[in-house]
Amino acid sequence: MLSAIAARKAAQANRQDADVPEKAVVVPTEKLEDVSPPVKPSKRKSSTQNLTAPKRKREKRTPTKTPRYFTEEDSSKTQGDVIVIDSDGEVLSDDPATPDPTISKGRWSPSIPLNDSSDEEVDDISFETPFAAASSNHEARSPDVFSTFQPISGQNTFFIDPAEMSALRIEGDTSQRVTLVALRPEETLCLLGTYIVSVLQGSVTLSGVTLSSSPRIHRVFAPRSAPLPVLEGVDGTGSIAQIRQLPLATHSMISTPVALVLLQELRSNVDGLGDICRTFDNIFKPSRWQKSVTSPFQLSNVYMVQSQTKDVQVFEVPISWKRALAIKTPDHPTPVHFVRGPKRSGKSTFARTLVNSLLVRYQKVAYLECDLGQSEFTPGGMVALNVISTPLFGPPFTHPTLPISAHYIGATTPRSSPSHYLAAVQAIIETYRLDVQTPAISWQTDEEDTRISEYIPLVVNTMGWNKGLGADLTAKLQDIAEPTDIYEIESPFDPAWPTPAPRDTYLAPSSHPTKLHLIKPAPTSALSDNYSAADHRSLSIMSYLHAVFPSCPPPADDLSQTTALSWNTSLPLCAQSPFEVDCAQSFDKIILTGAGTEDVVSSEVARVLNGALAALVSCTPGTLDVDLDTESAISHFPYTQGFAAPSPASSRCLGLALVRSVSPELPMKLHVLTPIPHSLLVDGRVLVKGELELPIWGMLDHTSNGGQVAGVENEKVPFLQWGKGEGVGGEKRRIRRNLMRRGQM
Repeated sequence: MLSAIAARKAAQANRQDADVPEKAVVVPTEKLEDVSPPVKPSKRKSSTQNLTAPKRKREKRTPTKTPRYFTEEDSSKTQGDVIVIDSDGEVLSDDPATPDPTISKGRWSPSIPLNDSSDEEVDDISFETPFAAASSNHEARSPDVFSTFQPISGQNTFFIDPAEMSALRIEGDTSQRVTLVALRPEETLCLLGTYIVSVLQGSVTLSGVTLSSSPRIHRVFAPRSAPLPVLEGVDGTGSIAQIRQLPLATHSMISTPVALVLLQELRSNVDGLGDICRTFDNIFKPSRWQKSVTSPFQLSNVYMVQSQTKDVQVFEVPISWKRALAIKTPDHPTPVHFVRGPKRSGKSTFARTLVNSLLVRYQKVAYLECDLGQSEFTPGGMVALNVISTPLFGPPFTHPTLPISAHYIGATTPRSSPSHYLAAVQAIIETYRLDVQTPAISWQTDEEDTRISEYIPLVVNTMGWNKGLGADLTAKLQDIAEPTDIYEIESPFDPAWPTPAPRDTYLAPSSHPTKLHLIKPAPTSALSDNYSAADHRSLSIMSYLHAVFPSCPPPADDLSQTTALSWNTSLPLCAQSPFEVDCAQSFDKIILTGAGTEDVVSSEVARVLNGALAALVSCTPGTLDVDLDTESAISHFPYTQGFAAPSPASSRCLGLALVRSVSPELPMKLHVLTPIPHSLLVDGRVLVKGELELPIWGMLDHTSNGGQVAGVENEKVPFLQWGKGEGVGGEKRRIRRNLMRRGQM
């Protein structure tokens, strides 16, 4: 309708002006509505002079007149220059060599369909030259190559027998399969799975850390749920003393500018956690998208990744991270590194990389975890201090560690107990300064190890809550820690990211010099869409409960790292043999913390503890009021309603335990599962129940084919319900994530 009306008006104006030929009027129909003011009086004049205009319009709509106009040759395709009159009075010319989509859309032709508002967006994309060029370049660009190393047996890949392996005096199990790889400088090798790395000659980089020739081994966990580490050759200088004990076929590679890397199998049964947490099923194996993955090293559960796929990403250290890590704090023997930043910015990844870089200079590094939701070495809900002596090559669930000192908060955020949270951090900082920073005893070290052993630096990882109360807590944590270096991860200019607090609130005046390092956030990863923070938290808890720690760990005064080296995933938690604990004899106090727990009476405590995740706390003798009131004395149950949590200054959390069941009759007995070594359980006389709960994966039986849990039918299993829920709100909540605010559009 718009083009027909414009055509009639153009023909009517042509008849009134005989001097202007009809063929010379070629005006775009879309631009005719936006005619400039000088043209409008002519339209009004033509309508007033010709009183029989309606009759002429009806005559022009006859079939004899229509072909005369529409059967003309399209002038937009034949003429060189077309003048388009815009509403702003601008004169635009069309250049045939460089077509402009804006001008092309303004021309009218009977063979070109009219562009309305619904097709405007599609036409802009299809005719826009820069977008087309970008898409063509994307199609021509080859996928990113992760592994430039091409294994050739007998040339750069050698298979070593276990008997030849024992002569090298390398740590670890010498009965496993071993493969020797020769990496040239800047040659990369990306592996998926679990393996052990030892550098026999030269040096390589792994996750931003340079590993030189040494008989020490490094355990590497590379699942698809996290960025994969990449081995890259640096040089071939230096070697271990027993390098000549290698087979004769490899002697041609000795004293050449290549790095000789020894790869061993790592059998820790960590891949069994994927059978328990089905969200992470087969994360140590290639997916169906990884067609370029091969296994040329004759090692079980070790695969070489050559190119990028939709569910795999490699770990790359940003340039700003490298610059910040290369700066050394002068004139300060014990630096304190404080890491802060918003959520989903790579804060924990940077803190892990910082620990690995400090281990190049120091034999041991202390790590204070203040992020209750995403803990590195312990399950969530506790503030913990760990002393690390080996580099970390894997996500948090692959290195559960017994802390030197810890305090249980019982929640993934300090919102409900900020004062208890600050008191716990203050107590751990005092423990670090008195017992860890400058240890009174010297541990046994290798004579060839020239790293610093007299001092232990500290890395403080904070939470990502940086607004309101969270910003105030972070500022108080900085005042307590008194850092020498502050690493602040900047927030990108994106409405979806929280606005950071002003830096003036962080850089408060202090008596000690503080250096601020501004670094960029970690690159956005597609893996964050596959696994949420709650999924990683559940996996961390299940990894802790199935971990196998040494039966006799060293004392806390030794400042040794006690990390689980294997996992027992053969049986579910509901089928493992528990400890039977008498509450009246084994516990001095049972405490409930969290919002609403002060209203729980003694008769309901058994229901609260049944199937609960609780902490075993050791208190200094004489600091806890163990006098039982009348109600608890009658029930032989050491519980007092509304009792406060133990003071962090006189208590220490040993670890978590699962109360699998509670006996209904008195005296009350508990069935408890815990990975804590037996030698430490004698000190856990206080049981603290917080807001953390056991994930749903801990209640299921991953060994059954379905229909049963530990031999019990699904309908008879407590705490679980199969099928749809009953009543209002019983079904799964549906959340729409495709709605955007006006500011996000």
